[in-house]
Amino acid sequence: MHHLQTIHGRLAYQVFGEQGEVFLIFHGFGQTHGDMLPMEIFRKENQRFVFVDAFYHGKSTWKDANKPMNRKIWLELIDGLRDQLNFTEFHLIGYSMGGKISLLIYELMAEKVLSLILLSPDGIKTGLWYSMSNYPGSFHPVMKQVVFKPKGLYKVMESLGSVGLIQSSLRKFFQTQMGTRSQRAQMYFTWKIMGGLQPRLGIITQKARKLNTPVWLFLGEFDQMIPVKNLKKFSSKIPQIRTIVLPVGHGGLIEATADYLLEQLKRK
Repeated sequence: MHHLQTIHGRLAYQVFGEQGEVFLIFHGFGQTHGDMLPMEIFRKENQRFVFVDAFYHGKSTWKDANKPMNRKIWLELIDGLRDQLNFTEFHLIGYSMGGKISLLIYELMAEKVLSLILLSPDGIKTGLWYSMSNYPGSFHPVMKQVVFKPKGLYKVMESLGSVGLIQSSLRKFFQTQMGTRSQRAQMYFTWKIMGGLQPRLGIITQKARKLNTPVWLFLGEFDQMIPVKNLKKFSSKIPQIRTIVLPVGHGGLIEATADYLLEQLKRK
């Protein structure tokens, strides 16, 4: 693992390849860079894949939980990576929460982005995590109560699920992502620093059209966390976007996308 040391924290990342065009790759909530490693199968010899751990995930650490992330800091971080790894332009790949991060980076420095590959990206119109990340600061005490004393929430979730008022994927999300205290703390602190920062979609679509940036949007046919229909409005505003719907759910999209891109590479 390599690290970018900053005044805000330490950003951890792993690099595959020694030279050539750079791909910055961001994982989803509750994951680490390791969950995105299937993407490495379609890397060419003249490419460098940089797999990044988000803050409060993997080996990346954030210094002050009371200091939220902002656009200026993200710009400093990416500029720091560019200096440390000696590259100027780059591609972006992001899954779920990592898709939101990729959209934010594109918004900030679209002129440097060679292509944008989004896998069920958060930050557009998504499911539970998107809704939670948009709660105002005044919701802080409630969120803290839910995260550290979740028994009441679990009872409500089970009751609603038993009568079919919430989707099974949302119940599964709570079971897998909030089952332990450390998982709930991860959600809470990620929300604290990232929750108030949302991609400005109008600026993003405008830049994508102006620069004609290649954009690939991969979605899961059976994804209930980020349904296909929720991203139609966004994709309709970027003429050159390529939308690929694969026969998987939210959790199977990384491997399915990697296989799809590898197959496309073999055909060239």
